[in-house]
Amino acid sequence: MRRGRILVTGYPPFAGGTRNISQILIESLVNSGFERIAIPTTPRVNDDGTPSQKKEEMEVEWSTQLLSCDEAGSRWTAERVTSLECDAILHLGLCNTCEQPRLESVARNILDMRTEDNSGRCLQGESVILDGLEQIQSTAPLNRLPMDELCMILEDSNNAGSFVCNETYYRTLDAIEKNAVQDSFGRPLPCLFLHLPDAYGEGIEKQLALVKQLSAWLLTRPRITVACSVLEDKDGSLISCRRSADQSFAGAWEFPGGKVERGESLQEAFIRELDEELEVVIEPLAALAQHVHVMPNLEIELHAWHCRITDGVPRLNVHDAMRKLKIDELLNVEWIDADLPMIAEIQKALSTSENAA
Repeated sequence: MRRGRILVTGYPPFAGGTRNISQILIESLVNSGFERIAIPTTPRVNDDGTPSQKKEEMEVEWSTQLLSCDEAGSRWTAERVTSLECDAILHLGLCNTCEQPRLESVARNILDMRTEDNSGRCLQGESVILDGLEQIQSTAPLNRLPMDELCMILEDSNNAGSFVCNETYYRTLDAIEKNAVQDSFGRPLPCLFLHLPDAYGEGIEKQLALVKQLSAWLLTRPRITVACSVLEDKDGSLISCRRSADQSFAGAWEFPGGKVERGESLQEAFIRELDEELEVVIEPLAALAQHVHVMPNLEIELHAWHCRITDGVPRLNVHDAMRKLKIDELLNVEWIDADLPMIAEIQKALSTSENAA
């Protein structure tokens, strides 16, 4: 089981307040040591193609820091980011106007305080860093966060405010970028800011559970499950499709298919995806190959199945070109890197079944 260490920060009360939920939460983590946490994941499937109910886990080690609610506190993480010995950072802060937790996707280069911080600053219309970027995106892969797996409903936000919370976030992200700080996967060190509404009793426990889930997720490289259809047309040829100019990996050839949705079997995913992409009715026949394609920011778990068109003529809705190939012609196109390692295994499996027939 993989282990990971995350820095979780919070703040003391400010602006005359008597408590801060972020301080309460990090104090709850101080003596936890390593803790086994179920990782929020995107849909998975079993070897037979059925939806998987298995929960992956991560052993999380907590490192916590109570930041002062002032300029010194906003600088603390940024000044140590190259020596923190952690694989992710989760900043927590109190939001007095929030009704539910807010995931902050962006830090802005602005200080516009309505109240004094704990050092007496009340800057208005100032930059966090002179001549810095107007805003910096979170280094966490938020487009891969399985929101439906989290224990609380979250609000997406691209405005972390203009107080010390935003200042801390901006300085940290700026330092990660300027120092090219990476995690053990070789991706930019994941850093996320979570604004929390004040809570009592059961509300604190729910928010603590959320912090633990997000921590485990930040320490894990996201994996998506993809159904790859080795699609046989009515004339016996196999269909390959070229990714269009507006897609990632434009110009590469791939097997038609796509991501498996939650609660969906591989067979159901093939039927849905081929209807959406090519407007054909298909029959999934048999598994041919599996492969996990690893990139710094993502793992793609590919399941290649032999499928056959039973009705309809392929029409391109997503791709910009299509080629029909015989089994021994599969290497005649420039396959996307994720599909290429499966070609030889697919050829062998199809040739065997063809000879047996």
